[in-house]
Amino acid sequence: MIAPLLSKRALTSIAVAGLLAAAIGALQFLRGRVYYPHVVVEVQNNARLEFLQEGVPKDADCQATTDAIADTIRVTCPTCRVATKQCPGKLEPEREKLFSEEPVAVPSSRLPHGVVIYISDDKELALAACRETERLSVTTKGFRAVCYPPNTRRPLPGSPKPQRLETWQALAGFVVLLLTGFASAFTGYLIVRYEALHANWSFDPVKTGPQKFHATPIPRIGGLGVMAGLFVSGAALLATDQGAPSEQFGFLLFASLPAFLGGITEDVTKNVSVLARLALTMLAAACGAWLLDAVLPRLDVLGLDTLLKRTPFAIAFTIFAVCGVANAINIIDGYNGLAGGYSVIVLAAFAYVSVQVGDGFLLISALAMIGALLGFLVWNYPKGRIFLGDGGAYLLGFWLAELSVLLVVRHSEVSPWFPLLLLVYPIFETLFSIYRKIVLRGHSPGQPDGLHFHMLIFRRLVRSPAGSLDRSELTRRNSMVAAYIWTISGFCALMALFFWRDTPWLIAFSISFCICYVWVYWRIAQWKAPPWLIKR
Repeated sequence: MIAPLLSKRALTSIAVAGLLAAAIGALQFLRGRVYYPHVVVEVQNNARLEFLQEGVPKDADCQATTDAIADTIRVTCPTCRVATKQCPGKLEPEREKLFSEEPVAVPSSRLPHGVVIYISDDKELALAACRETERLSVTTKGFRAVCYPPNTRRPLPGSPKPQRLETWQALAGFVVLLLTGFASAFTGYLIVRYEALHANWSFDPVKTGPQKFHATPIPRIGGLGVMAGLFVSGAALLATDQGAPSEQFGFLLFASLPAFLGGITEDVTKNVSVLARLALTMLAAACGAWLLDAVLPRLDVLGLDTLLKRTPFAIAFTIFAVCGVANAINIIDGYNGLAGGYSVIVLAAFAYVSVQVGDGFLLISALAMIGALLGFLVWNYPKGRIFLGDGGAYLLGFWLAELSVLLVVRHSEVSPWFPLLLLVYPIFETLFSIYRKIVLRGHSPGQPDGLHFHMLIFRRLVRSPAGSLDRSELTRRNSMVAAYIWTISGFCALMALFFWRDTPWLIAFSISFCICYVWVYWRIAQWKAPPWLIKR
């Protein structure tokens, strides 16, 4: 019996790894088939200009662009000579760097869809040519070729002064929050009202494992309400507005489907393995990378950022990170209101920063999920009439992870450690649990136990009268656990909002949280928790 079981697990692991490799290869193919228009122009005094445009998907388009640049140079500068016209399919690292904000060793100017650098043995001459280009471009309506001297930061267009949200975008976000909330709450009502019709396949039984702490069987299909709310809002947005935010919201909703379907199928059948759910979440992350370009460009970590410049590694790392966050949210979803309330706090922080950087799509996406969770919490907290389930937890975790990635991708002024500090609790909870199970206990990391941080809070901080077996008392203790986690996440969110641009501060607070977590965990485990933490 053991050999076939091991073989099945090995085959499942190979299948998951194969799916990840296939997703990376497909995305690399879709993203990598671009051609970069590159034109080198020689001018007087042994100087030259290099024009490099953003990649285009067809070689014919690239050739047309290089021809247009060359023709313009010949007309405007008869003494100049076009030395090179080419369309490389891949750029060297120093050429890729030209599209970033990082400093370069020569003067440069940004074009509407590219960059030009000025090269000469006489550095003063090159800088003078760069500044002359800026002066002349002032007369060009709608564009100014700002000159950046050597070794200076070169902000991307729009990054120094974030755009402001228009009034209609803020109003649309508020309407989406209300609409999603009502749809989610109504779906929750239907689940509770007609639970007798689906009890045989939707109920989560009591006392069937170390992670069950409810008094009576409860429907675990609350994720249906969350998804229903998002679908209603998505349909309303697409019906009333054909702009980019509505279309992008539709892409995000579509990408989330594999993660949600894997979880909700487990809620109903109780027969979907963890590896299968993780594989579907990887597929969801791959869809996000394809449809929304949600691929992490940086983490502000020396060495890792260099690797992230390589597209296959960046795709693989992003898929792994999104999958990890989704699984982490599923792990902390153990008590009434815990995961839902925690996520509302995180999403509120996302919404605030989205306003600061003027991103209507991210604002609407954050508010939509906030509304869906508030509608769910009407029935989940404090009495636990429905549970989020794996479907809701994986959907929520994917949504949080994707918004984190997109915020960093779309806005270079946002530190990647801003979403990391917001999500540090579930991420570190997962990592610490893996360490605790493998190193300290010698168990498989996938084996469930009753020693997660929130479970220790329930058992050792939220105490009941001796010998009390009352169901209402158990439900009261269950709901009190969330307040501890909300307080922790609220503090992290507050610090993240104060320093959302400042990576060093965000790293410092993240490390401080991890240290405090281990200390508090050890104190609670040793029955040495401070008296003021204990509630009776």
